[in-house]
Amino acid sequence: MSTPTATGQQRTFLGHPIGLYVLFFTEMWERFSYYGMRALLMLYMVNYFRWTQKDASTVYKVYTSFVYVTPILGGYLADRYLGNRRAVIIGAVLMAIGHFLMAFEELEIFMGALVFLILGNGFFKPNMSTQVGRLYAANDGRRDGGYTIFYMGINLGAFLSPLMCGWLQENTVGGYHSGFTLAGIGMVLGLGIYLLGQPFIKELPPDALIEKSAGPIQGTEIQHQATVPLSGPPADALTETQAERAPSVLGSLAGAVPGFLYLVGGLVLGASLIILAILLLGNLESLAPTLGSIQESLGGGDVSNVSNMILLAIAGFCLGLLGYVAGRVTGGVRDRVLAILTLGIFVVFFWAAFEQAGNVLNIWADQSTNRFITQEAIPPKAVEEFKEDKGKKRDDAPVRAGFVQHFLNLFPNMVRMKERQADQADPQPPDQSWGERLVAWFNPMPTVWFQSINALAIFLIAPIFAWLWIYLDRRGMQPSIPFKMVLGLVFMSLSMAVMLGAAREENRVTEAPWKGPLPAGIEMTATHQLAHGKASQLEPFHAGRLVRNGDTLVLHGVLDKNQCDLLVEKTSPETFQKKIEELRKKSEGIDGEKVTSVTVELTEVPPGFDMKFSGLKKSVVEFRDERGTACLIAHARLVQKEVKGLLAAGGQPAFRTTVHQLYVDSAQFRVSSWWLFWSYILATLGELCLSPVGLSMVSKLAPAKFATMLMGVWLLTTAFGNFVAGSMGEIWGTIPPTDFFILAAAVVGGAALILLILVRFVTSAMHGVN
Repeated sequence: MSTPTATGQQRTFLGHPIGLYVLFFTEMWERFSYYGMRALLMLYMVNYFRWTQKDASTVYKVYTSFVYVTPILGGYLADRYLGNRRAVIIGAVLMAIGHFLMAFEELEIFMGALVFLILGNGFFKPNMSTQVGRLYAANDGRRDGGYTIFYMGINLGAFLSPLMCGWLQENTVGGYHSGFTLAGIGMVLGLGIYLLGQPFIKELPPDALIEKSAGPIQGTEIQHQATVPLSGPPADALTETQAERAPSVLGSLAGAVPGFLYLVGGLVLGASLIILAILLLGNLESLAPTLGSIQESLGGGDVSNVSNMILLAIAGFCLGLLGYVAGRVTGGVRDRVLAILTLGIFVVFFWAAFEQAGNVLNIWADQSTNRFITQEAIPPKAVEEFKEDKGKKRDDAPVRAGFVQHFLNLFPNMVRMKERQADQADPQPPDQSWGERLVAWFNPMPTVWFQSINALAIFLIAPIFAWLWIYLDRRGMQPSIPFKMVLGLVFMSLSMAVMLGAAREENRVTEAPWKGPLPAGIEMTATHQLAHGKASQLEPFHAGRLVRNGDTLVLHGVLDKNQCDLLVEKTSPETFQKKIEELRKKSEGIDGEKVTSVTVELTEVPPGFDMKFSGLKKSVVEFRDERGTACLIAHARLVQKEVKGLLAAGGQPAFRTTVHQLYVDSAQFRVSSWWLFWSYILATLGELCLSPVGLSMVSKLAPAKFATMLMGVWLLTTAFGNFVAGSMGEIWGTIPPTDFFILAAAVVGGAALILLILVRFVTSAMHGVN
């Protein structure tokens, strides 16, 4: 079957152009790659690189926020120079390169991979949904249905990727790198489908369209834009010409709006640029992306501060831009511009909480949630057990000479099953049926599987919302756009409140005896919290939830493996720490050919030193003690995780035993996975109330000559939301979980209350648009 078009015969399938299905699968695989990588990113930095939560959140917030900034630039370049198709191909290639680079752990490569992904997303995202709109002629009744099909592809990719990438990470030899490789394969599949499907993507000429680039711009994660139908403007909505003549709801204050926005935007932009210049000029060396300095930059806060100033500068520029637009319009149209700004501010609060899914809630699922679904949890072991692969260098940290070989090793490692760990169920006990054995393979459930709940809930709940809005509309009870956003914020606040309940359940007490003074490297605050650092600036362990009460160490909540290791690392002798740093620096010279290993002699071996506590194989670092001479031999370049492992091996033995016991005993207080499930469900309800109305609202409220500009500003609200989400993640681990979720629920709930108070004013400022 075919339909005549201005460009010839447009072949159709199930009533829609075949090109729609090409774009459907292209977008599905692109979202598969994005969500698969995002689901693993925080866990990779915290568990594999062994970065602190703060440092990992800094990188995460920069990545997730700039992923939503670059589409503005990418859309501009596509419109002016490249065209949609070239931009999509360039973006897909850049993202595929980025995903495959994620399979390498060297820090320069890791940072480069994130840059490729950010730039690739900028070219790809703003041009896909634009092409969907250009498949349909003006007033084509199939248009909304086409967008519904397209956005279902987004949700399908978002649902499948955590399941598949997460399973590979949990069960294969390649681990995280298997998951990243699969994400890269998904992007390549998407690109292949797009290239092969070019003959079927027949865009209509501009004069046959409603408007150029019709349809929502996919520069942000508006996954469900077409899944919940939106009614058009009501009969009493003022046209733009009528709104220009209508009196402003602000009365005499309306004239001050442009100047006020110029003033505030200018102050924010100017101040942020000045501070940014000071940071860059004063910290050029520490900001250099070298292997040895990236961690120091993160730890010093430079990367976070620079990114903060860049986003603040963008925010200031946006306020100035809104001031410019407001100064070029009058009356009700100026009110509508102000309504866009007001609602955009509140949307930031929603995304700041919602985007904890990939950050704080991901860490919570990994460290504080009982992921044994069909059986009782098996207590973890403090020391990882593994078999040594004799004669083999590790696959996950190649020297430069082995780069190609490492890349080739990625694919067999994706299908090689790793041995079951001590805290995993035996998949084949003799008295189990095949069905029970199959279920046992999913104990514990992969951490990132929780992130598929949102996409699955969209499939199930979105039709209900679509019916509900139509039902209410027919009875004249359709909520206004501002009130729907209030509902979204309320549901999001309730989602955080559910996690508050989980945090209170987790906050139970584990005790271990400790007599005598604390070992060197462990300090105690005035409130008896165990801490580390200088006396003038102590940093408590475990968010201040580990205290000493007489001859007893009292732990509140679940002690995660990283905090356990950190406690032990800090007790290693200072002379030993210097030797380990010397070994790390020497190992940078290993190239796999001329230099295959480096050695550091230990003048004094720490009491109780035991390499089994390092978690390192002999093919990475080897300890020898022959004829009274002890030394450490590195066979590969060492990064932070190897350094931390060696320091843990040199920790004070009695204290190490006590801390390990706290780690094992506290694991019994990991909470039910149902807490996370209901938190995600409530967040999804909030998203369905708030997300679908955003772009549609801007398209109706924005003055015609500034529509594209204001749409770009609106899309940046997601970038700001992700940035605030990352900033919130930086304080996770420095305050107790209960305080964190109280803060999140209260801030989002407070935003909902304020917007509820403003609903009537904002609705009036929209002059009939709903």
